[in-house]
Amino acid sequence: MDLESASQELYGLTPREFTAARDAKVSEARKAGCPEIASSLRKLRKPSIGAWLANLLVRTQPRDVECLINLGGELRAPRRDLEGEQIRRVSKEKGDAVSKLVREARSIASRMSRPVSAAALEELEATLEAAFADPQAAEALREGRLSSGLHYSGLGFATQLQAGSLPGTKGAASARGSRTRDAQVAAQRDQQKAIREAERADADLVKATRAVAAAAEELKRLKSAETLAQRRSKEAHERASAAKKRLTKWR
Repeated sequence: MDLESASQELYGLTPREFTAARDAKVSEARKAGCPEIASSLRKLRKPSIGAWLANLLVRTQPRDVECLINLGGELRAPRRDLEGEQIRRVSKEKGDAVSKLVREARSIASRMSRPVSAAALEELEATLEAAFADPQAAEALREGRLSSGLHYSGLGFATQLQAGSLPGTKGAASARGSRTRDAQVAAQRDQQKAIREAERADADLVKATRAVAAAAEELKRLKSAETLAQRRSKEAHERASAAKKRLTKWR
């Protein structure tokens, strides 16, 4: 048994399927006389939902994942100073790429009947942000065998800006870098808040749609009952009128 291919196969499964499949691989390796591989397989951890989504994107949307990683690599490459407009442009491109990948992951999981929570999507977003900012995180994501989400706590754009600063402008660059970091943190918080609000809005929409459907069904039932009551009332009045006429005749 090949450990690499077995690991790739396992991390392509859903978290719900992972443990049983891993244990089966361990048993298979032992029967094949590969105790070291069995031991290594046994140590593999079940992926969190956010990590599973990241592994899923690597397998189903490799081009979009590479675009995000390459965008981060472009910033880290030796180059001239980044101007404020360039920073804003790249930041927007990164935000758009991450948002697109998060939407794709949620859509794919939904088609697989695997609904995901807002927390899992936040973990996925943090992983994609880390892959954008850090080469080691990018390589870890590329392997598609994450068991937990990735996180990056570096300075991001601010590091690039300070590294390319001219002598005598260190203080100004530091201030700009601090503002950039604050803006990035604020943007990330806003995006996470927007995702949570979107999740709640989706849930409210589902509830409202169900309520409308139930109300429409109830209205249909009431209209049918009203029609039946009107027909019975008419028939009763007709019988009463006929009875009155017969009574008048006999008098």
